[in-house]
Amino acid sequence: MGYDEGTLCGLFHLRALESGDSRTFLMGRFDGNGDPVSDFRSISWGEARVRSLELASGLMALGVKRGDKVAIFSESRPRWVIADQAIQAAGAIEVPLYPTTSQEELLYMIGDSGCRAVICSTRDKVEMSCRVRGETPLEIVICMESLPAEREQGVYHLNEVMERGRRNFDPDALEKSINEARPDDVVSIIYTSGTTGRQKGAMLTHANWIASMNQVTDPTLLRRQAQDKSLHLLFLVHLPICHVYGRTCDYHAGGLKQSGILAFEPDFKNLPRTLLELRPNVVISIPRFYEKVYDQITSFVSRQSKLVQAMFAWAMRQGQKFSDAMSRGERLNPLDLVLFSQANVLVFNRVRKMAGLDRLVMAGSGGGKLAREICVFIRSMGIQLTEGYGLTETAAILNYNAPEFHGIDRDNLTRFQDRMVDWTLDSMVRLPARGISPYTNPVGSLKLAIAYNTLAYRLQVKPGTVGKAVACTREKIAEDGEILAKGPQVFSGYWNMPRETKEAFDDEGWFLTGDIGRFDEQGFLEITDRKKELFVTSGGKNVAPHPIELAITARPYIDQVCLEGDGEKYLTALIVPDLHGLKKFARKQGIASESHEHLLSRPEVKSLIQEQVDAVNRTLARYEQIKYFVVLPRPFSVEGGELTPTLKLKRRIISERYAQEIRSMYDGHKLTAG
Repeated sequence: MGYDEGTLCGLFHLRALESGDSRTFLMGRFDGNGDPVSDFRSISWGEARVRSLELASGLMALGVKRGDKVAIFSESRPRWVIADQAIQAAGAIEVPLYPTTSQEELLYMIGDSGCRAVICSTRDKVEMSCRVRGETPLEIVICMESLPAEREQGVYHLNEVMERGRRNFDPDALEKSINEARPDDVVSIIYTSGTTGRQKGAMLTHANWIASMNQVTDPTLLRRQAQDKSLHLLFLVHLPICHVYGRTCDYHAGGLKQSGILAFEPDFKNLPRTLLELRPNVVISIPRFYEKVYDQITSFVSRQSKLVQAMFAWAMRQGQKFSDAMSRGERLNPLDLVLFSQANVLVFNRVRKMAGLDRLVMAGSGGGKLAREICVFIRSMGIQLTEGYGLTETAAILNYNAPEFHGIDRDNLTRFQDRMVDWTLDSMVRLPARGISPYTNPVGSLKLAIAYNTLAYRLQVKPGTVGKAVACTREKIAEDGEILAKGPQVFSGYWNMPRETKEAFDDEGWFLTGDIGRFDEQGFLEITDRKKELFVTSGGKNVAPHPIELAITARPYIDQVCLEGDGEKYLTALIVPDLHGLKKFARKQGIASESHEHLLSRPEVKSLIQEQVDAVNRTLARYEQIKYFVVLPRPFSVEGGELTPTLKLKRRIISERYAQEIRSMYDGHKLTAG
C-alpha cells in the first residue's frame, strides 16, 4: 500500500503496517469501553490502525465529508490519537479543544470553525456540547466513555460509531480518502490560548506538522535515535496533545517518527506515582514539572543525615562542572570526568531511581521559560534536559536546545565520527533505556569515555537559552527586539481572520512571533518576554515582567507571581505563596494556624514574603522594583481560567478577577491578604 510519508495519516498507516500487532503503541488507564480503570492497558499499532479505520468509516456513515470540521474535546488518552487518525482518514479537518474549555469558549470555537461533529472524552463534555448545538452547526456528539441509555438524539458512544463503521466498511473508499490527502492540505485548526486577547484558529497543514516533527529529531544524535526503531522508547505523555507542544514532541516525534510507545497520564498529581510505575525513557513537560522535581529532591536531601547532605553537595559540584563544560562545548579535564562518573555511581544513580527517572534518556521543557538554576540542577544530575521554543503558529518548534554535535559536518561524518556517534548513542540512550547506567557498565563506561574525549564533548547545550534555530528555519531580531521567523513549520494563516493573518507577517513575509529575545555570541536564543506583555510605566520606563516573576518564584515560600503596573507609577504583585513551605515554616516557628487564611494573615508570614520580595528587589533597577504586593489565598489554575494549559498566566483574566486587590495597592494599602 503506497502511503505518503509527507502526510500524517500516510505516515501513521506506514508505521502501523511495519509494527503490526506485536508492538505496543498506546497505553492508558482505560478499558475497551473507554471507561477509566486503575491499571494501564495496551493497544498495539495494528489495533490502533483497525480502530481508527472503523471510526473513520463510522464518521463517514454519519455524514462526515472531506473538508468538514470535527472537534476533539478531550484529555490526552489513547482514544484521542485514534480519533485524530480517524478524522484524517475521513478527509475531515480536526479542531482540538483543551479539556478545560469553558462553555463560552466552546460556543465560540465550535461556531467559528463550523464543526459538524465533536468527539468528547466524558459525559460532562457531552452535556456541554449539547448545550451549544442549537447556536452552532454542531450535529453529532460522540463520547469516548460509556453513556446512559437515555440520551439526546445525535449523541453516540464511540464504540457505537465504530460498530456502524464495521457494518459500512469500504476499504477502497478509505484507502482513496487517505491517499487523497496532500502535504499542503489543512489538517488542524488549533485555537491559541488567548493569553493577550481573542482566541485565533491557526491553520496547520500536513507539511507544517511533518516539518516540525523532523526538526525536533534533526540534531545528529536525535536523528540517529529516531532512525533506530528498535529502541521502542516509552514516552510518558501528560501534556495535552491538543496543544502543539505535546502533539509535536510526544505524538508525532515520539510515536509516528520513532515508533515509540505513548503512555498517557494526564493528571499532574499522579505523575510521581506513574514515574515509579512506568520508569519512562522520555518525559516532555513544562517548567512547573521540573520545579517540582527540584523541590522533591532538595526536600528529600534536606531530611537526610549531614553525611548524605555533604555527599549530595559534593556530587552536585561535580555535576555542575560537567554541565558548565557542556554549555561551552568543551572537554572536562580527565580528573573531573572521573569524579563526575563517581558522583553518578555513588549519588545520582540512586536519586534518579528514587524518582522513577533511572531509565530516562531525555527530558524536554517547553511552554515557558525554565529558570536557569533549575535547568543546571537537573542537568548536573546527568539528566539530558533539552529546551525549545515555538508557538501554535509554528507547530511548536522554532528553536531547540538539544545535545547537538557543534563544530562538525554532521551530514558528512567520517567513519570514525560515525562510530563515535553510535557509541554515544549506546551510552546515553540504549543502555539507560534498559535501566543500565553507563557509569557502572564496563563496556558502556569504556565507550562513553572514548566517545566523550573524541567527539561527545561537543554535545553543546546552553542552559538558560532555547538553543539555535532548527533546520530550514531563519530568525532575526527586529529593531524593537521582537523575534521574526521563516520556515516550513510556519502556519498558513488564521481561520476566518484575513486581517489578523496579514498582521501576523511583515512586508517581507517574516512571521512576527510577539516574543522579545536576543542571540548570544554563538547564536543561541534567549527569550526575555512577550511583546504584548511589556509594561510601560507612567514614567515611560519599559518593564519586562516575566524575568522578574521568574526571579521571585525561584525564592523560597513563593509559588506563583503576577506583576502589575502597566501605565502606573510603580510595580505591584499578586503573590501566591507555597503553602507546603509556609506550613513547615510555621511548625519551625511554633506558629499555630487554624486555617490556610489564618496562616496567611499572620505578621510573621507577611514579613517572610516581604523578605523574599526585598531580596529580588535588590537585584533590580529602581523602576523594576515591586513596591506593594497582595498575598492571594488560592493559586492560579487552568480550571479557574487564570492559566493556559501550559501554565502561562492569562494576565487579562487575572487583572479583571483581582481588580479590587490591584487597585488597593495603588490607593495606599500595602501588605494585604486577599
